[in-house]
Amino acid sequence: MFLVHYLVPLIIFYFFRNKLMLFGLLLGNIIDLDHIYYRIIGKAPWFGSACEEFGMQCSFNFYPLHNSTMAVVFLIFTALLLIEDKRIKFFGWFALGALLNLIIDYIHLKTGFGI
Repeated sequence: MFLVHYLVPLIIFYFFRNKLMLFGLLLGNIIDLDHIYYRIIGKAPWFGSACEEFGMQCSFNFYPLHNSTMAVVFLIFTALLLIEDKRIKFFGWFALGALLNLIIDYIHLKTGFGI
């Protein structure tokens, strides 16, 4: 599903043509840095899958920023989209991008389908 993480923001951008929105949605993918963190501390192998013991995609509820609690936090922060200030609205787009990342990872976990 790696490609879908970037295609969804581009599809949304196609309809709304807002660069601030696009950058915020794309930057929401930065929460995937927790994958690198787990490799640094040794909980996941550097050149292998972290999911070897599970036998499937394990991003959701395995990494620290990929769980339902963080999904609720990101959902709450999307309320910043209602504020007119562009600098604050950017953080709302960032939160929505991170929430989309979690939703895509959850869909991948449940269906096993990924691009």
